[in-house]
Amino acid sequence: MPDIPVAPWPSHRAADDRGGIPQEYVHLGRPDMVFLTGWRCEEDGEFSLTARWPAPATGLPYDPRVLTQTIRQSGLVIAHGEYGVPLDHQTLLHYFDFTVLPGFSVAPGGPCGLSVEVSVTEPKMRGRSVSSLGMDVRVLQGDIIVARADSEFGWISPRAYRRLRGEHLATEWNAWPLPAPVDPGTVGRPAPADVALAPGDRPLHWQLRNDVGNTLLYDHPVDHVPGLVLMEAAHQAANAALHPAPFEATTVTSAFERYAEFDRPCWFEAEVLPAVTGETTVLVTAVQDGETVFRGRLTGLCG
Repeated sequence: MPDIPVAPWPSHRAADDRGGIPQEYVHLGRPDMVFLTGWRCEEDGEFSLTARWPAPATGLPYDPRVLTQTIRQSGLVIAHGEYGVPLDHQTLLHYFDFTVLPGFSVAPGGPCGLSVEVSVTEPKMRGRSVSSLGMDVRVLQGDIIVARADSEFGWISPRAYRRLRGEHLATEWNAWPLPAPVDPGTVGRPAPADVALAPGDRPLHWQLRNDVGNTLLYDHPVDHVPGLVLMEAAHQAANAALHPAPFEATTVTSAFERYAEFDRPCWFEAEVLPAVTGETTVLVTAVQDGETVFRGRLTGLCG
């Protein structure tokens, strides 16, 4: 799940003198999108971070986009601030699996403070640079772990990325057609601007819609569909597949197989598996030009 390259920034081990996380560390252009507020190293390979979330939209116990963005930001801060990964290197996410405590919610009336713990596995090196880091991320509300993620971040140099992406680096931002959204209620979202899916040509089939007005998913111009967009679209597809029964995803696994491009349709399809031990599982696949770009498996409570 790559991010746009940014200019180099000096490495250091604590929040900067502005009292927060440098935006460059999390590769974001909007200050209000930086959910982390500080970090420190506890011991070799163990880190603690603090986070502050905005109030969720009406009707949502928490915003899954904020959760996945917080996990992403935690990995990037540790990589750049502690392991010296250059900020002009392209970030990839090889896999992203997480669980959420059933019934987890945050206060609807204002910002919510949480803490994050990160354990880093043995770094993999390419020459003198870190090429990947495995991370176990725990998000805590007070003393309770409310979410846990297992992920692996990777990096490639700007030269390698240019060679990999070729002509796709020249994609014109926000020049693609934007199909009309499905009914927000069918995907568990409060407003049309939050909807990542458009109707498809058959049941359980939708077209991805890349609405850059959704700033939680599209913070700045990039040359491919961000991985967090694919994960959010999978979450919405699972909700739509089970509608009108409410669905609370508690376990999510994600695999990113190819880059998804903006200038061609990307299709999502859902398959609801038979319920086992009271839980429901939905398999979601995203396909572009006949090639699978993303696979997700969402398991949780339905009804």
